[in-house]
Amino acid sequence: CGLEGVLAGRASDLTGIVNGIDVETWNPRTDELIPRHYSDDDFKQGKYTARVALAARLGHAAPDDRPLVAFVGRLAEQKGVSLVLDLLHRMAGSENARFVVLGAGDPQLEEALKVVASEHPDAIDVVIGFDEVFAHLIQAAADILLMPSQYEPCGLAQLYAFRYGTIPVVRATGGLVDTVVDVNDQTRADGTASGFVFQDFQSASLEEAVQRALAAHGNKTLWQDLVYRVMQQDWSWEVSAQQYQKVYERALANAPADVVDVR
Repeated sequence: CGLEGVLAGRASDLTGIVNGIDVETWNPRTDELIPRHYSDDDFKQGKYTARVALAARLGHAAPDDRPLVAFVGRLAEQKGVSLVLDLLHRMAGSENARFVVLGAGDPQLEEALKVVASEHPDAIDVVIGFDEVFAHLIQAAADILLMPSQYEPCGLAQLYAFRYGTIPVVRATGGLVDTVVDVNDQTRADGTASGFVFQDFQSASLEEAVQRALAAHGNKTLWQDLVYRVMQQDWSWEVSAQQYQKVYERALANAPADVVDVR
């Protein structure tokens, strides 16, 4: 970016603060856009009710038992939609998952998604455009959220997903790597695990991460514990504001003597 060297040289003086989210709008306990309110205590019932409502909106008689893997966002290469397309082609014949995509953007990507959905109506649903009700309903209904971004300054969808007990699969870039901790033996043991992270911007890497997530979903105890933990995380602006306050206080504490303290 031109400043990379300067920023790297001053790394010890810099603090990164993640964006907060509107925890009133994105709150399954009070969300009026989903059919049943739920919390970390009854997320299974809440998610199932959302699945029934989502299936009805998509024109299906009833939801199936497969884990629901979702993508919600702008249809652009930056968001890794080409990787999502490859994943859909590779996994459409699998009985291990069902997929739903909501978004708008690049006309070529929109058309490619519509084509793959038409070829596999029993496995893939694609909704072109953005609909706030759909976005909330998908977050509530889905088990897994895809965010295979090429780059992502912060990212908000993964934070919304946490609120609704939906586990993100993300690429290790930008704010995604700052907010999602990969599930492994160590992070499960220390209670920090919150999603599935992959490194390379490649279809095979995304698929491997999704397969790990699906395998974890098959372990009911592991998955329930994971969902319970992420739903308890606090990504409110209040937390971000407190971090800003600490930065200012630290700056004042280390300021030269001739700098006036305006507190």
